[in-house]
Amino acid sequence: MASPLASPALNRRQLIQSLAGSIGLIDPAAAMRRPGKAPLQQAAKASAQPELAIPPGPVRWLQKATFGFHQGDYVAFYSLPGATDDTRWQSWVTRQLDPAAIDDSSCDTRLASAGFTTLGKTLQQLWSQHRSVTTNYSLRMQPIAETECATTIRAIYSQRQLFEVMADFWHDHFSTFGWDYDAGPLFVHYDRDVIRPHVFGNFRTLLEAVARSTTMMYYLDLYASTVAGPNENYARELIELHTLGAENYAGVMDPTDPSLPVGVIGDGLTARLKYVDEDVYEATRALTGWTIRNGHWQFPADNDGTFVFRDSADWHDRFTKYVLNRRFAPDQGQQDGYKLFDLLAAHPGTATFIARKLCRRFIGDDPPASLISSIAQLFQSTAQAPDQLKQVTQAILLSNEFKSTWGTKVKRPYNALVGALRGTLAEFTPTLATYGTDWSTKDEINSRVQQAGQRKFYWPAPNGYPDRAAAWSSSGSLAMTWKMLARLTEIHQQVGYDSNRPYVIDILGRTNAAIPAGGRTATAIVNYWCDLILGFRPEPVYTKAIDFLRQNAGPNEVLTLNEAWAGGSTPNLKNHYTQSRLRSTIALILCSPDNLRR
Repeated sequence: MASPLASPALNRRQLIQSLAGSIGLIDPAAAMRRPGKAPLQQAAKASAQPELAIPPGPVRWLQKATFGFHQGDYVAFYSLPGATDDTRWQSWVTRQLDPAAIDDSSCDTRLASAGFTTLGKTLQQLWSQHRSVTTNYSLRMQPIAETECATTIRAIYSQRQLFEVMADFWHDHFSTFGWDYDAGPLFVHYDRDVIRPHVFGNFRTLLEAVARSTTMMYYLDLYASTVAGPNENYARELIELHTLGAENYAGVMDPTDPSLPVGVIGDGLTARLKYVDEDVYEATRALTGWTIRNGHWQFPADNDGTFVFRDSADWHDRFTKYVLNRRFAPDQGQQDGYKLFDLLAAHPGTATFIARKLCRRFIGDDPPASLISSIAQLFQSTAQAPDQLKQVTQAILLSNEFKSTWGTKVKRPYNALVGALRGTLAEFTPTLATYGTDWSTKDEINSRVQQAGQRKFYWPAPNGYPDRAAAWSSSGSLAMTWKMLARLTEIHQQVGYDSNRPYVIDILGRTNAAIPAGGRTATAIVNYWCDLILGFRPEPVYTKAIDFLRQNAGPNEVLTLNEAWAGGSTPNLKNHYTQSRLRSTIALILCSPDNLRR
């Protein structure tokens, strides 16, 4: 089948049906239910920035709200209710914000076939069967290894793309090092029962769920914080990273200093608007006694890894606390922690900090102050709503700022990897079989994303992977990302380098299936792969890829595959290309600046 864009005479119906057929959709006619602008039209170049090609609106929006452009998603977009791209986009967002209503059986089947055995285990089972194991590292760390594999499978193949993107965001926000010796065996619980259920829920509820989780307890030492030995690690990150953010830190100051601003917060009462170190110490005291049943010498029978609050005088500080000018009365027990979370979740500083991070993820490194303010107000006004985060996410994705921006973000390595696998319709199902004999080794793809700097759940600091272009635009980071993307075109499925195994990306097979032998010109081939991977044909990569593939032939001369030729006097050399050259052409598109923008 010829590439749709290689045949300009195709009308919209033929174009959609051709696209649907080329990626194997069962019902390509379903994409024709609504009229609208033909997809995958060649983008006009921006006159002010000729080097920055601007893809069509839906291509941009899908690229930013998912783990990468996928032609199937694009075709399905035009089957959604609405007469315009804007109204169809609203339908897409509404649908994605109700992930339970989306049929994801294909991804579920892929997960089930991977042979994972820990993803359904309870916290108590993870504790007894993995965390308690000290002599078998592979068994101990199996839960984090399987979570890593399952996360990548969902990122590539799930139809609930926005949900997966937001799960990734909140994992970064409440970041833990997944391979921590104590937390790794329990990571299934952290991902499945703590982060994922609250992705579109209520922030205050999510905040407490994270605090009570065994993984975070171990990672930031809250489990060991007592009256005799208060540990401020969690309390500091709770304020500095999870809620108010460092942007609301006033420095080392007396908390009663009259210059510190005070205002009315979301609960209708006054509180200090900036925090100082004393607030961290007082929050630490409020959370003493929040711990886990871990066989502590005082409670040896309590040993299943679940949360428990210890109210005795040697565990919880029972005296008065002052946080952000709020007085916590003495002898309130676990209510001290609840009041702390209530205060921080209702604080306008938290609303602005979260709004800024969300806008930065979807729009750009420096989103407009007006949008941040609007989203922060919505965050506060919906603070009691069970779907607070759903409403906030929806507002960002439907904003003009989201729909009008492009190219202000750089894909982080993991996003670049998953986007490449999605765009090329790759076949990659990471399982424990691809890790080798223990989980310290990884399949080649995961190894390369680690080398590029963003292996999943592998950031050691509690601030999460950076989300600014500068962090991923250095020569070193880009070089490793390019190496990873270029190598994808050469990797065979499963383990090792067995050339008898199919490739992860079936470049030759997809090219031959999409374009008849008599139509395989360099232009047609590059058309097909630009459309598949990018959704548009940007310059200069478009022309450069054609020139690279055709060698001495004309851009519209029919090319013939000649895998055996390695130089010499073979007739009509200019009309031959090899699988290696074809793969290199795809690598050129994957490594192009246009594929790394979002």
